Amino acid sequence: MKPAPTGGYMATSTSNVIGNLFYGSKGYMAKTVREWRTFLGQDREPGPTGSGIGNHYEVFVDAIRNGDPATFNRSIEESFCTCALVHLANISYRLGRSLTFDPATLTFPGDAEANAMLTREYRPPFVVPDKV
Repeated sequence: MKPAPTGGYMATSTSNVIGNLFYGSKGYMAKTVREWRTFLGQDREPGPTGSGIGNHYEVFVDAIRNGDPATFNRSIEESFCTCALVHLANISYRLGRSLTFDPATLTFPGDAEANAMLTREYRPPFVVPDKV
């Protein structure tokens, strides 16, 4: 087996399993919906393992179906922040520059080009209303 890179990156499984591989300088971690396993050192010896937080895909769908957000294992605010960070990083990457983001207004002050990337043109009837 060839050694893992010393940087760190994530690779999604290509088999018929939902899971990810996370490579780091000391080995790698295989993460599926229900468990995680580490493999350490040059010989990739088995390291610490554990169970995940359960099937979060199933929990999310169940919370939507039963209409009770309390049954979801994470708050919607936490989920929003997690996704928003990825989107903001992607906008910065695509524009090729650093950005200033105002979390109170959820905009890039004085940056029309970056603000335009916070949404897109929707086709009717699949539109997002300006005000709810």
